[in-house]
Amino acid sequence: MILLIVVGVFSAIFTYLWRLWSLREKRQSELREIVARKRAERDESVKFAQKSAEKLEKSKFDQISVMSFEELKENLQNGSISCLEAVRTYYQKAILANKSTNSICMFILESEKWAEEWDEKAKNQEGFVKPPLFGVPFSLKECVPIKGYDQTRGFVQDTFRPTPVDSVLVEQLKLLGAIPFCQTNVPQSLLSFNCSNPVYGLTKHPLNPERTPGGSSGGESALLAANGSVIGIGGDVGGSIRIPCAFTGTAGIKPSHLRFSHRGVCGSVPGRPLINSNDGPMAKDIKTSIELLKILWNDTWISDQDPYVPPVVWNEKEFSKTSPLRIGYYIDDGWFTPTPMVQRAVLEAKEILEAKGHILVPFRVPNAYNVMFMFLRAVCVDAGSFLSRKLMNDIIDPLLYTQVLLWMIPLPIQRLFAWMANVFFPRLGNIMRAMTLNTAQLRQTYADIEAYRSEFTQLMKDKNIDALLCPPTVTPALPHVMASKLFTATSYTGIFNLLDFAAGVVPVTRVCKEDLQKLEDEYEEHDLWYKIAKNGSRDSLGLPIAVQVATPPFKEEVCLRILRDIEQDAKFQ
Repeated sequence: MILLIVVGVFSAIFTYLWRLWSLREKRQSELREIVARKRAERDESVKFAQKSAEKLEKSKFDQISVMSFEELKENLQNGSISCLEAVRTYYQKAILANKSTNSICMFILESEKWAEEWDEKAKNQEGFVKPPLFGVPFSLKECVPIKGYDQTRGFVQDTFRPTPVDSVLVEQLKLLGAIPFCQTNVPQSLLSFNCSNPVYGLTKHPLNPERTPGGSSGGESALLAANGSVIGIGGDVGGSIRIPCAFTGTAGIKPSHLRFSHRGVCGSVPGRPLINSNDGPMAKDIKTSIELLKILWNDTWISDQDPYVPPVVWNEKEFSKTSPLRIGYYIDDGWFTPTPMVQRAVLEAKEILEAKGHILVPFRVPNAYNVMFMFLRAVCVDAGSFLSRKLMNDIIDPLLYTQVLLWMIPLPIQRLFAWMANVFFPRLGNIMRAMTLNTAQLRQTYADIEAYRSEFTQLMKDKNIDALLCPPTVTPALPHVMASKLFTATSYTGIFNLLDFAAGVVPVTRVCKEDLQKLEDEYEEHDLWYKIAKNGSRDSLGLPIAVQVATPPFKEEVCLRILRDIEQDAKFQ
């Protein structure tokens, strides 16, 4: 009798698992068909862009393709080039960049029509005044809503579900005359700093195809670094603008979250307070982002559309000040020691700022060990259940497996692993306790974050510090497979999402032979994560290294001023 019961139980379990597997396989087959259709649609968009680009005279392409953002804007204003010529040039430049990077999701087919409409107005409409961004092509991270196009965030299940309206930022850019011409790739779920998903595939670093351009705005950074765009819009919830820019030698800024509208924007995990994503500009240099933000924040148009955005306009007085600033700096946050090349970049930036008259003082991140704990708990908000459900109904990108494993392990087992890991890998033990068991823990986390914000800002006040200078990453650009294994290295960027500070990056230097020698001689492998960081930083000669500047909310102009000061004298190029 007992034997029959045991056999019956095992049979039931086997039947259940077999049925579950069968249903998943059926779903996977359906999803693969959807991917094939979506990729065919992308191929058609590339063909369209190529046919459009071929209509442009080579001499015009050669002329426009080397223009900076300012030069392009000026020539569009004075009429020496047309909007259509600018769009066709960037169609071609993006196609060329895409061949080596796979950074494009879709070309925006209406760009040609929009360009022709602007040209027609400029030619025939009496009294027409060209808007400040007249005809400037710009690229968009795939999750930034633009009417008629998908925001899949790398999920196959979200393809062929085009958004019905533009985001407030895209609407504003279009009203100002700018023309969106392509969407760029992201990692599945957006919560990773590699750049791969089952819909559009793997995006590669322009300087080394074996390495990632970062994430989640990796397609954007790769396109910019490969000269496929003059300016783009990324998004950042834990470093998603800053890490890609740091990896590829481009520049960008994440404003504090209330300086742009979030209306209609769906992040990686909807319904998540306190840790907020925000859109921000990315370009080859920070000067370009400054020029764009001066235009976008010139008036209260954004707050007129969205009452939740305060009417804070561009503060030219703050940006143009010549009085020295008092800047705190650190090369180690106390959670994850950066590799030697990253530390060197911060010290070089410190010297640049001191030479310009700024006062640099050492700063220690308070309670650093708990920053990643609070950040992960608040970012995942529901212990990963939203993401795990979406992923189980999708094709899971292999580069996301390490992170998915954390979301999939039942919480009681995570706590058991945390207790065991504390003996030999304390940092892992800390992270394994991050997911919330109940709403009481989540409420306490929100209280802890608010208390930490108060502690941090008071510390800056006590030390009379205007801004902070620090690393944006632990390593140079990593091999593709290593990014998801090293997600805890986002402590340098995640902290400023947790604080809701403005934060931006500029490239300062490149990895040199001395850096690699110090990596071997001095960088200690205290645990598995340090070993991954060290291995991932080997063979990185010549890769870009950036620094990060952060300021309290609504002090973006101060942040940009410091980034500009660094950029002017950095020897990166």
